[in-house]
Amino acid sequence: MIKIAPLKALQPGKDLFELLITDQANDKLHKNEQPSFEDLLNLFGCALNDLPAIYIYEFLGENGVMRGIWAAIDLSLTPENAIKRHEETLSSKVASIMVDRKGKSIQKSPILLVHKKDKTLAALIDFVVRTRKPLENEWSQMGHFLYQVPEEELVKQFVEEFKNVKSLYLADGHHRLEAAFALQQSRPQQISSLLVSADMISISAFHRMITVTGAFCPSFMEKLKAHYYISKIPNNRPYKPDRKNRIGLFFKGEWYQLDLNGDSALSAMPDTAILQDYILAPVLGIHKPKEDERLICFPDCKWAQFLAELEGDENAIGFSLFPMTADAFITFAEKGEFLPPKSTWIAPKVPQGLMACSSAAIEAKGEQVKDKLMVKLIR
Repeated sequence: MIKIAPLKALQPGKDLFELLITDQANDKLHKNEQPSFEDLLNLFGCALNDLPAIYIYEFLGENGVMRGIWAAIDLSLTPENAIKRHEETLSSKVASIMVDRKGKSIQKSPILLVHKKDKTLAALIDFVVRTRKPLENEWSQMGHFLYQVPEEELVKQFVEEFKNVKSLYLADGHHRLEAAFALQQSRPQQISSLLVSADMISISAFHRMITVTGAFCPSFMEKLKAHYYISKIPNNRPYKPDRKNRIGLFFKGEWYQLDLNGDSALSAMPDTAILQDYILAPVLGIHKPKEDERLICFPDCKWAQFLAELEGDENAIGFSLFPMTADAFITFAEKGEFLPPKSTWIAPKVPQGLMACSSAAIEAKGEQVKDKLMVKLIR
């Protein structure tokens, strides 16, 4: 059983929107600079509603309309094995997030969870979008919309329907979820979550670049022939695979197409797993992809940057991959196996700053916080 709950939300103001879309904000995010509670509260402005609510998130992008349910997952009433994971975590990062969760009551962005298509949930989402206007927010100009569901009866329908969902599949937020479950042992935890149907997500590939520190292995291409047929790309144009079991290779300034040579056992594996287990580890010595600094992964949305980096480094080897399907992603997660890191780039991606939430974001600071909010409203 999956237990969802309404959440209390803080609305971003124009100041926060302008801050987050600047290069300065991106630099801060990369440096992991954490603003204080007061800073966040001042930037977010005021509560969207005094009462907890569920939200429908909608994104209008190049892949069409994507919608999901933004709510809290009550981990005290949701079995840990009901949320299927597909990626290993770093214990040091989990420990850091645990400290952060203990010291802060605000969650700035949700984890992304995928569920199998559910007609009743789809109908509920459609009803919400048809019967109310989206909330006013600065992100709307970039295609991001929020619809609020504060009505107790409608919230109850969402909660009851999710009790029938047997499994969720974690698409983004492995470290945050593991940290929350670890803290659950001593204190009940809720985690902000965006729940999206499998037919609504879009999966893109991550491409890989390896910088070779020494001389190229003279038998590199020969070793690849153990599992792949190799052919040159006409006119040496950058190559993206057009199907599973096919990989693009950039080596010594040349582009190649690698086709799996008919090994039925390997053909069922995800391409990222074949690449890691049969090329990166045994041939190039990349045994710990999370930690090896020679390996850099580029999401498909950064294809131009990937090509520029390859062409600018004569000691670089590049691999381009074909994305997994949503069905393949769910099937692999159900097996309880882990994909190599950076195997999937799954949209929708909620921009940080669209909405923050906390079960006690307002009450925690009492009248002092309420006064600040009132001042912001008056302005």
